[in-house]
Amino acid sequence: MKFNKTMVVVVAAGLLVTACGDDKKTTKTTTAATTASSGTTASAGTTASAGTTASAGTTASAGTTASAGTTAAAGTTASSGTTASAGTMASAGTTASAGTTASAGTTATAAAGTTASGGSAGGATASGGTVDCKPVKSGVLSVVTSLPGPKFWGTQEDGSDPTKIQSGIEYDLANLIAAKCGLKMEFRNENFDAIVAGQIRPDSYDIALSQVTITDKRKEVVDFSVPYFKSDQGILVKKGTKVATWDDVKKLKIGVQATTTAEYYLTSGEVPGWKLPNVSSFPDLIATYGALDAGTIDAVIIDTPINLGQAAQSGGKLEVVAQLKTGEEYGAIFGKGNGKKAVFDPILQGLVDDGTVNGLIAKYLGGDPSKVPFIDVPTS
Repeated sequence: MKFNKTMVVVVAAGLLVTACGDDKKTTKTTTAATTASSGTTASAGTTASAGTTASAGTTASAGTTASAGTTAAAGTTASSGTTASAGTMASAGTTASAGTTASAGTTATAAAGTTASGGSAGGATASGGTVDCKPVKSGVLSVVTSLPGPKFWGTQEDGSDPTKIQSGIEYDLANLIAAKCGLKMEFRNENFDAIVAGQIRPDSYDIALSQVTITDKRKEVVDFSVPYFKSDQGILVKKGTKVATWDDVKKLKIGVQATTTAEYYLTSGEVPGWKLPNVSSFPDLIATYGALDAGTIDAVIIDTPINLGQAAQSGGKLEVVAQLKTGEEYGAIFGKGNGKKAVFDPILQGLVDDGTVNGLIAKYLGGDPSKVPFIDVPTS
C-alpha cells in the first residue's frame, strides 16, 4: 500500500506509488454528469453532451446544450460542458469521459456520473437533490492522487499524465462522488509521501483517493474516510514462478515501493516473522515493475489489488501467485480536522453498501483478490 498521496480529491489506494513529475503538476477535469434515466425529464438548465443520443424517452428541458458528437448509453445523458471526440460512446456503468482529449498543461473536461446499472449516479437528477459537499473550489470536487496508479487511475500506458486518464476504480469513484455533490471533478497528481504525511494544503483539495492504506501512524496527520477497499499484500511474479510457502518467499529477490506498508512489513523488523533478507526498495511503482521485467528482482510485493491490475495488463506474462494477510484497508484522505470526513463518509459508505465499489473492482482488476491464496507468515 501507498503511504503517501493527495487529493483535490486525493487518491490513495493502499499502495505506495510516488507521484511522477511532481514539479509539473497538471489538472484534469471531469464533469459530474447530470443524468436522467430512460423515460424521465431532466431539470431545466441540464446540459447534455452536444449531439448526445440519449435513451428512448429521455427529455431535456429548454436551455439544454450539447457539445458535438458524444453518444451516451441507453438511459443516461452526459453533463454540461462535456467535450468528447466524435462518436465517443459511454456504455452503461462507465463514464462518458472515454475519448476526451486535452493538450498537456490544459484542463480536460469529460462527462461523468453514469452508474454501473446505467441509471443516475446522483447530482442534479430528474428527481432533484444533491449533497452540499462544501467544495474548496466553487462547482468543483478537487481530488488529489499519486500517479501512476494502473487500473485505479488510467492504464499503465497513461502513466503519470492526468490529461490521458479517463478510467479506473478511483477515477470512476471520484466522478460518482462528484455527481452526488452536483459538482464536476478535477484531479491532480501529487507526491504520495506528501499526501500521507498531511503536507498537501488542506484548502487546496476536498478528497484524496490514492490506494492509501489506513494506519494509526497516518491518522496522526490526516483524517481517513470509512474503508472502501480491502487490501492485503500480493506477490507478483513472472508466470510459472512457484511460490506456495513462506520458505519459497524467503528465497526470492523482492522489490517494494519506498514508504509503502510492504516496505515496512518486510524491512523494519517491527512485525514479528516478516523481515526478509533480500528486499530492494524503489522510488515508485514504475521502477519497481521495471526491475521485475528486467529480471533484477524475482517478485514485487504490494497491495494485492494493485498487483492484480499490473498482471491484468501484462498479456499473461505476470501473475499474482499468493498474498500475505495484513488486514489492510484503503481509505480516502482529508485535511486533518477540516470537517470533510463528516461530509464524504456517508457518500462513500453508500457506494460501498449498494455494491457500486465491488462493481468497479470486478470491472477493472481482471481478478478477484479473495481468490488469491494466502501464505502464512510465521510469527517467530
